[in-house]
Amino acid sequence: MVPVAERWYRHLIGAAVLIGGFGGLLALVFSGVTVTLIELIFGSPTSEPFSGSWWWIPIVAIGALVVAFLRARPAVAGEVPGAVAYFKRGWVDPGSAAQLVLISAVSLVAGASLGPAFGVVVGGGAFGAWIASRRRDADERERRMYALTGMAGGVGAAFSAPLFGSVLASELSPTPTRHYVTAFIPQYIAATIGHLIFFGVTGAVMLGAFEIPGYVFEWWHLAVSVGLGLLATMLLVAYVLISKAVQWVGRRLTDRYVQALVLGALVGAIAFVLPLTANGSSSQLSYETEQAGTLAAGLLLAVLIAKMLAVHLSLQAGFLGGTVFPMLFMGGTAGLFVHEVLPGVPMALAVAGMMAALPGAIIGAPVSFVLIGVVGVGIGVESLAPIGIAVITAHLATGTLQVRLDRRDY
Repeated sequence: MVPVAERWYRHLIGAAVLIGGFGGLLALVFSGVTVTLIELIFGSPTSEPFSGSWWWIPIVAIGALVVAFLRARPAVAGEVPGAVAYFKRGWVDPGSAAQLVLISAVSLVAGASLGPAFGVVVGGGAFGAWIASRRRDADERERRMYALTGMAGGVGAAFSAPLFGSVLASELSPTPTRHYVTAFIPQYIAATIGHLIFFGVTGAVMLGAFEIPGYVFEWWHLAVSVGLGLLATMLLVAYVLISKAVQWVGRRLTDRYVQALVLGALVGAIAFVLPLTANGSSSQLSYETEQAGTLAAGLLLAVLIAKMLAVHLSLQAGFLGGTVFPMLFMGGTAGLFVHEVLPGVPMALAVAGMMAALPGAIIGAPVSFVLIGVVGVGIGVESLAPIGIAVITAHLATGTLQVRLDRRDY
């Protein structure tokens, strides 16, 4: 039962409006600054190989060096978990959050192949945690609810998907099942407020808009969905192997500043060779869907593998940022590849199914990413069954193979 009669919960419900408002404003500022500077430095997406600018290489390398200096400060030194790990922990330290958000913004502007989710999750969660810290009588469960409400507010704004933000917080958090509804209600309020502020001001979403044909369900699509889920699992295995290889290389570079320069330069070089891999890739995925049918299967496959490498090089170089946006890009690119190789598979099903299955399996939040596939991509409820099967297939197969990532990798 929802404890509405309890004073602390009524306070949390009221605070959820304020927390969601902060999440929406944070997303506006964070996105406005980073997107403007990224577009200024890296320009519009293009698919032509070697059409990037050569000076991206030193820019990203120097950016990695700057981030390495910023991360040498005691408050943010050492390993920093990813946004998903913060959700699973259910807490963000307000004392270090501002520095982490700043470093994440610098990372994105410098050309890290990462997304904005980290910054808004940490910032929103820290604000909720700060409010909880003002309540001296708050116990551990209440403190986590405040922090998770802040994270949900940030995600609701970043993805312009209130239900996704609140369900993601509920799926990943350490909140016991018996308190699920109690925690979900303030998280949904915060996510909705964050969404209304961000979308109301910009009329756009961070994830981007996709030119995807309409979808009409047919029964044989269910079998295709199983195949999409298995393909997502294979890609996740490749993703993990690339992560291990990059970490091995990173350990050979013992000086953190040398590591930052070398690996940052490699990230810039990948973007120069294949510009579709640059940055968080939300605008690149929109470009890919607009150009569907004109992009060769070989190019899409090369971009997919290069993006995996660029993400892990960015993380190993010390950049801070989210991996959800890049995973959605990888999934969408893989879906376009499937459609290019097998034109009979509807593009809408292939793209939405792979966008949902790839992150949904490794992150451990299948329901959230089914919602992204159905609602976020905008192909309608007819796709619910096949996308759900793709995500569940990938989730089960990944669990069977015991695919694991380090917590900083997502």
